[in-house]
Amino acid sequence: MKIIKRKTIVIWGASGQAKVVADIIRRVGEYEIAGFIDDINLERKDSEFCNSKILGGREVLNNLIKRKVRHIIIGFGDCVSRLKLSEEVLKLGFKLAKAVHPTACIAEDVVIGEGTVVAAGAVISPWSTIGRSVIINTGANVGHDCEIGDSAHIGPGVTLAGDVRIGKISWIGVGSVVRDKIRIGSNTMIGAGSLVLKDLPDNVIAYGTPAKIIRKNDS
Repeated sequence: MKIIKRKTIVIWGASGQAKVVADIIRRVGEYEIAGFIDDINLERKDSEFCNSKILGGREVLNNLIKRKVRHIIIGFGDCVSRLKLSEEVLKLGFKLAKAVHPTACIAEDVVIGEGTVVAAGAVISPWSTIGRSVIINTGANVGHDCEIGDSAHIGPGVTLAGDVRIGKISWIGVGSVVRDKIRIGSNTMIGAGSLVLKDLPDNVIAYGTPAKIIRKNDS
């Protein structure tokens, strides 16, 4: 019987989203998790986390390259930081891995960018394009012909109707509904449970039923 050696992967992040990503990776079985990176709480280095350990902060990246660990995935929710760190690790020579839960339902012609996480029960319909390092969270429903920009976060239970455009580093909050043909700009946040019936520009925070712009998003 031929033994297939799994590729080694590191998860950048060591909190709730990292646990979700680790579960997906282990269920799929393509990668073996070498550990986690926590660049915020440096005192956690070498501590146990999620049936593995925290390797340290960003200072371990060069050593991982020397050890021929080439695959990495970003395991936290902050959209701006995911975008920046995705670019950083690619420049260092890492490859961004995808994590797609086995229960996700994805049409054959959907394009999913590197580094993207698709969680349990998510549905992505035909002719949709998902960018790099996106999160399609638990039970989210992405309709046909949608485009999701790099490092956006589609929250749990969100429904995007057909032909919706979401800009990069935008966040659609838990349980929100976006009408068909809506355009939402980059770096825009939609509060939980909102109903989006009109286009929204870049760099705003909006919520409500229907969603209204509350203020600028200065992040």
